[in-house]
Amino acid sequence: MKCVVFLVGALLLSNITFSQYRPSSAGGNGGDISEKVYFGGGGGFSGGNQFTSISLSPLVGYKITEEFSAGVQITYQFTKLGDFTASNYGGGPFGLYAFSDKIFAYSQFEYLNVQPLLVGGGKADRLDFTSFFVGLGYNEPIGRNVAFQIIGLYNLMYGDGTNSPYNSPIQFRVGIVSNF
Repeated sequence: MKCVVFLVGALLLSNITFSQYRPSSAGGNGGDISEKVYFGGGGGFSGGNQFTSISLSPLVGYKITEEFSAGVQITYQFTKLGDFTASNYGGGPFGLYAFSDKIFAYSQFEYLNVQPLLVGGGKADRLDFTSFFVGLGYNEPIGRNVAFQIIGLYNLMYGDGTNSPYNSPIQFRVGIVSNF
């Protein structure tokens, strides 16, 4: 029961991001392709009085070298406010450079197509947003090939915020990572 409460709490507090954890012997130029390709994803849930938001963000990446990997992540978000529902979707490429097993740089170009929720109901035209995130992350191993991860990102395309689905140029991603 404590495990279920912890998992639900983690989902409510953050987007869970699954990607990769790099033990020093994995990846690089040698090895089987199954050691270089990784899968993952993220998800989130939030809710309140007549409000629900559920998101999924699967990804696939490829370890080009021991330090550098690249891939693509897609995003889907379902939002409900009262009787109005919206489906938002998008994705984009990412790059990750590991300075060590614990510290890494991360960048991602993201495209999102969003259906705005209007106060009082009604429909608005769908909006397209692009973001370019750069930042640093930290991995803390918590088991064999599993680690806790936190990433601090800054959206270089945020401007004054009028062309962004985010309420701040600074975004944090927290979660569990695993070398699938």
